[in-house]
Amino acid sequence: MKFAISIPIGSWNDFLPYTLESLKAQQAETSIAFLDASGDPRVAALADKYNDMLDYRRHGPDKGQSDAIIEGWDNTDGDFLGWLNADDSLFPSSLETVSRYLTGNPQLDLVYGHSSIIDEHDRMTGYHFNVQPPGDQLFEGCIISQPSCFFRRSTYDRVGGLKRELHYTMDWDLWLRLYTEGAKFGFIDQLMSRVLWASDTKSASFNKGRRRELKDLIEKYTPDDLKRKIFKAFAIHAGADMIWPAALREKTTRWLRRGGQRMYGVRADGEISGNAQLNLVHYQSSPARGLLLTMDGNVGRLKIGPHPLIDKCAIRENQVHLEFAVPISLGEELRLELTVADRTDNDPVFFKHAAWHF
Repeated sequence: MKFAISIPIGSWNDFLPYTLESLKAQQAETSIAFLDASGDPRVAALADKYNDMLDYRRHGPDKGQSDAIIEGWDNTDGDFLGWLNADDSLFPSSLETVSRYLTGNPQLDLVYGHSSIIDEHDRMTGYHFNVQPPGDQLFEGCIISQPSCFFRRSTYDRVGGLKRELHYTMDWDLWLRLYTEGAKFGFIDQLMSRVLWASDTKSASFNKGRRRELKDLIEKYTPDDLKRKIFKAFAIHAGADMIWPAALREKTTRWLRRGGQRMYGVRADGEISGNAQLNLVHYQSSPARGLLLTMDGNVGRLKIGPHPLIDKCAIRENQVHLEFAVPISLGEELRLELTVADRTDNDPVFFKHAAWHF
């Protein structure tokens, strides 16, 4: 099984090297297209560095992200398609996991899994809480994390492919057309990718173009009694992402997510209840010597591990400082168990972020 992966690039992003390193770490067969419309010499230099793993390169203007993604797939071969933006990265075993799953479920047309969320400082801040198993809830919101999704080329072609004119909702639009045309969806309950959520990312925007595309999809697919509610929810969350200062934004988004689902023991707002797990990986060239966890609440009730790699653990105010017995190298995963003892509703503990220490 072979995966055709497009990487559309509109401008330089500091996370782009991690995107390429994450693909280099995959054990599955890939055909990678590098679509550079940035005009930035740093992007071209990076492509030169990774040229041996690229099957198609283009440096120059295109007609937008969707146009670039399509160009990449048209110039690569592979049974299953996917794309990574310049700030996305895969977990090192993702494509191998998908291959095994599809081998055991050959009737499937599309497979997806979970994503962890990182911020602009490469700190893990939680999990993609919108992701859910396949179902009609897709009509109410994009429950599929795009970098964690891979789909059969022949089925993609049958439904007409990506729409070049879409710049914000091309992924949700494609999932909806595949779903309504009867494509068979599969869900892998594992982490597949890391996704950047920041106030300046395209998905956080609520400009005229994104509003129009969202309205069109909601009008076409969402049940009538939910249309206004769903669009309003998009508007509220986009507004929260744009709030300044950061402390108020954090407080507002936590309030909005207080009813969100819990994933790996971490609720959408960061609350930890009982046992939780942090799944981390880094793609920086230097080995990580430790990890810094930043929390809110009574951190003294938090227990870490045990984990064979943890040599020292120190708690200072709202932070947990971990030192590793052996440094964690590029592409090496870390699964960290967290337990909150004697939790009460009046004294919750919230996970804020985890930062590697090099």
